[in-house]
Formats: sequence, structure tokens, C-alpha cells
Amino acid sequence: MKILIIGATSAIAEATARLWAEAGHQMYLIARDETRLETISSDLKIRGVCQIDSQQMDVNELSQHKLIIDKAFDALKFIDVVLIAHGTLGNQEACEQDFEVALQEFHTNAISTLSLLTHIANRMESQKQGTIAVISSVAGDRGRQSNYLYGTAKGTV
Repeated sequence: MKILIIGATSAIAEATARLWAEAGHQMYLIARDETRLETISSDLKIRGVCQIDSQQMDVNELSQHKLIIDKAFDALKFIDVVLIAHGTLGNQEACEQDFEVALQEFHTNAISTLSLLTHIANRMESQKQGTIAVISSVAGDRGRQSNYLYGTAKGTV
């Protein structure tokens, strides 16, 4: 299987990648923290991943999404599964005090995902198959006053 993981340094994505590596699958990892991404890639090689490539990306740079998604598809030639697992749990109080902070958190957790999904879905449609999984949050289902902006963003996707 050929797998693309966006947000590959998240705990859930890393644990899932380990299972896929042990099964000998091919992967393309994308994450914001390049050093952590290299560490995870090295670990997956030891665990048995067949082929692995990685790319640093800030999901808030929407203008880079198409280029990076195309690069991942070109590297693997075909993608069976895409796992999107990125996000940030921002400071709710700071979001309440400053709209720009709130907008940035919403952008990271919702808008960037919608952009990525658009590019990925179009590529998968052209290859006529594939599976897309997006990890959201229970906060998107059960809103809480303590982090309602995060919950709203995660509930969007």
C-alpha cells in the first residue's frame, strides 16, 4: 500500500505509521517540524517501511498545498490511503481576546484541511480510487466552553 500522512508528527499519526511500516508499506510523510519528521522517518525505516519520503510543510501556507500534494503523488506514483492528522490546540483565552489569534487557529484547524482535501480528492478522483481519513477531535462533536474555537474548527472538517 502507498500512504500519504499529513501531520505525521502527531502522536496518532506516528503510531499508525508504525503499524503500516511493520506491514512493509510505502509512505510519504508531511509535517511542520522537520527535525521530528526526520526522527520518525528513521524509526519507520528500522520498523520495515518499504520506501519513505518526507516533506516539511506549514499547513497555513495554502499556496504550497497543490505543489506539495503533487510532489507526494509523483513520488509514490499512486496513493491508496491519505491520513490527515494535523492541528493545534490553541489558547482559548488568547483567541477570545484577539480575533487575529482566533482566525489563525481556525485557519490551521479547518481552512487548511479543506484546502488539502480539495487537492487530494481531485488527485484521487483522477486515479479513480483511494481512501481519505481525517482525524478530527471529540471537541468537534461535543463543544466545550473551555475550547470552543478549537471545537468549532474541528467540527468543520
